[in-house]
Amino acid sequence: MLAWPTVAGTLTGTLQSQIQLTAGCVIAGSSGNAAGVNFGLLDFGTKPSTFTGIVNATASGGEGVSGPTQIVCSPDVLGISIQVGPGSYAGQGNTIGAGSRAMRNGSTAAYIPYDVFRDAGHSQAYPTGAAVTGITVPANGVAFALPIYGQINKSDPSALPAGMYTDTLQITLTY
Repeated sequence: MLAWPTVAGTLTGTLQSQIQLTAGCVIAGSSGNAAGVNFGLLDFGTKPSTFTGIVNATASGGEGVSGPTQIVCSPDVLGISIQVGPGSYAGQGNTIGAGSRAMRNGSTAAYIPYDVFRDAGHSQAYPTGAAVTGITVPANGVAFALPIYGQINKSDPSALPAGMYTDTLQITLTY
């Protein structure tokens, strides 16, 4: 029987570590998924069916975080573009007020028109078929409010049927 001699030895060397980070943006509170993102809700609240006037809403609750929906981009992303789709009922309900999009009461033919803006002053509307480019992003990578603001401007004093009015907007954020 052969026996191997016992020899004490040492191995030395290096082990590399690496990770590649890419430029990107996410909704605060998200896992970073690129599709199926929850941008939140434009909640116009509760009004009587006889209301007239202006009602405003801010995108809030994105990815389950309370308060205004927040975007976080890597520091090297200096600008984004946002496209807000026309929704399911664009152009409906224009006899009762202004708005390029509309919410519908269930499966009825009752609509409330509304518009979506990129500024809280409601002076820069999102078009229904094109992206708005050149939206500035903070250079230091901190969270900022998703620039989507809704406005209902109901001018007709006629009462509408009571119920929940809803619409779904497709949002595309490109960086």
